[in-house]
Amino acid sequence: MARRYTCHIATQRNTSKQGRKLLEQLARIGPFLPASLTVTKKRCGRKACRCAQEGPIHPTAHVTWKERGETKTLHVPQELIEEVTQWVDTWKKLKKLSQQMGREQRRHLQELKKNLRD
Repeated sequence: MARRYTCHIATQRNTSKQGRKLLEQLARIGPFLPASLTVTKKRCGRKACRCAQEGPIHPTAHVTWKERGETKTLHVPQELIEEVTQWVDTWKKLKKLSQQMGREQRRHLQELKKNLRD
């Protein structure tokens, strides 16, 4: 029999008002990419290219990330740089929101613990 998974609903008991607001923001997060994006300019190396004779040089982009302690790199085609930039920015936002949520849950736990003693 297949298991049914449902989204956990935040209640007053399991998180605070601020926690529920953070969860709402987290629920709206779109595609993200946990990586660093670097855009540099370089000469392509083709003799017939405009960049070989002091013309404008080409932008090139790469994303890097760690996998089991090893740095991985992936070239990003020029047509995808804008979209990949959004993914990386969304990752940064997600990371910030999850850290805020963690702080808020610790604060909420302290409040619950205090209320149990009273």
